[in-house]
Amino acid sequence: MDHLRAQTADLQFLRCFVLDEADEMLDKGFARDVEAIISRTPRKRQTALFSATMPKWVADTANKHLQKPLTVALDSGVQAPSAVEHQVYTIQKDDKIEALQTMLDQRNGNPVIVFGRTKHGVKKLAKKLDALGYSVGALQGNLKQNARERVMADFRSGIAPILVATNVAARGLDVEGVGKVINYDLPDSEQHFTHRVGRTGRMGRSGEAVTFITPDEQRKWREIERGLGRRFTAKPWRKAG
Repeated sequence: MDHLRAQTADLQFLRCFVLDEADEMLDKGFARDVEAIISRTPRKRQTALFSATMPKWVADTANKHLQKPLTVALDSGVQAPSAVEHQVYTIQKDDKIEALQTMLDQRNGNPVIVFGRTKHGVKKLAKKLDALGYSVGALQGNLKQNARERVMADFRSGIAPILVATNVAARGLDVEGVGKVINYDLPDSEQHFTHRVGRTGRMGRSGEAVTFITPDEQRKWREIERGLGRRFTAKPWRKAG
């Protein structure tokens, strides 16, 4: 969109349009931009759409833009990565920031990704951690491309080794050596949980996933466990002192 607005990209000769991660790209405010980009492409083109899940908004877009499409459906099952050690804590909401600090202080210099639920929540949490003295970056869907690239460059270089992010970082993000993923807020589904956790323990390396569950998230957590076909041992968080 930045290139189109600046007239530094011309799509009139485009012949193949690929929409990857469609369930993410068409959700949470991205759909309007995707539609705007599609409107700049030629009517005669090959269109390919890839999506880990097929919610209604993806199916609607497919029906609108694909003509007599060939559908390929794969069911690989949903499995949490075996190289990842899970720590699950039941916790009161007011204790989460203290618990997060404890986890960050134990990171041993490795990059950490902290996942929040909303764009506003991610920005607020990143500001709070910055005020507490942590080198942190925030990644969420409202960032322009150049700002997103700066955040990721700082994360990869170690300038800001703690990344607070929405699910926009749960897929398509490959950073070497992420030692810990922290689910500060629970995701909406087992698919998002799996993709979040998949940012660590990559390429045969070990990794750690920490998940906080507040009392009002218990029902959602049980749904995630059912979707994964797996039960996790949850321990109550013990405040220091």
